[in-house]
Amino acid sequence: MFACRRDPSIVSSNLTDPTFFETLFPVINLEYRMRLSLLLFIGLFVCSAVISAGCIDAKDASQENAVSEAISMINLSLSESADWMTQAADEIAAGKTDADSSKQVLADLYQKSTLAQTILYANESMIVVSVYPDIILSSVGSDQSAYGTDEAYYSGKTIALTEYLHLDDGTNASVLSAPVYTGGEWKGYISMSFDSSRLFGDVEKYLFENYGYHLCVLQTDGLQVYDYDLRERGKNILTDPSYPDDVKTAALEVCRETSGTTEYTYQKTGSDEIVQKTVVWDTLEFGGQTWRVLILVE
Repeated sequence: MFACRRDPSIVSSNLTDPTFFETLFPVINLEYRMRLSLLLFIGLFVCSAVISAGCIDAKDASQENAVSEAISMINLSLSESADWMTQAADEIAAGKTDADSSKQVLADLYQKSTLAQTILYANESMIVVSVYPDIILSSVGSDQSAYGTDEAYYSGKTIALTEYLHLDDGTNASVLSAPVYTGGEWKGYISMSFDSSRLFGDVEKYLFENYGYHLCVLQTDGLQVYDYDLRERGKNILTDPSYPDDVKTAALEVCRETSGTTEYTYQKTGSDEIVQKTVVWDTLEFGGQTWRVLILVE
């Protein structure tokens, strides 16, 4: 309908001329070139954006998955030991409150739990009746009231988890404990101390082998219950003057918020290298204790 009205012979004779179509359609050719260049540029930009977004989303997803898996693993381990402890408490309550029979209950519990470091049974007067293993035998007869784990402490609880403590035996540990009740009457408690490596070591290994990430666990006051660097455990990031402001600022955000993502930079020990780390965290609550579970990504 819109055929060209030029002489056919002219058209035929110029088909082999490379400038023929440029002469015939000069405006269309220019617009075509400009549009083609623009479309190519937009296409490349969009592809780059999509690929970059995909990489970021995948990385964020892996970090969130790592945090979720870490919390599940920690919760499972604590729950298993808590179940063994409540069963042991019921066994003592059933008539094994004397030193010999209660010690056998503690020995059985020690064999069942993967976390157990030391275990003791204290009576309603908070005096230690029995212990296992014998490395803390000197604790028998000692008064545990200084720890505040009295009847009021266990009110409404079937299991309790303490803050990270410095114990009488000179070790630093968290303590999982269960009250002993006979006919509704409080008869003391059993407590099991455990080193953080027993609870978090396998989780750290799993995260590093499967994601290349490291694990850190903080109390909400800034104290490190666990860090993959043994030298950091038991230190309080918020109060220890050895930590730079950038690290303290990130730790303060972690302590204040139940979950999130933040970053900080630090200088590697013995090196001038400055490293940036991304921190992704969520919260685990167990036995009255609140922990921030952190994934560290370089």
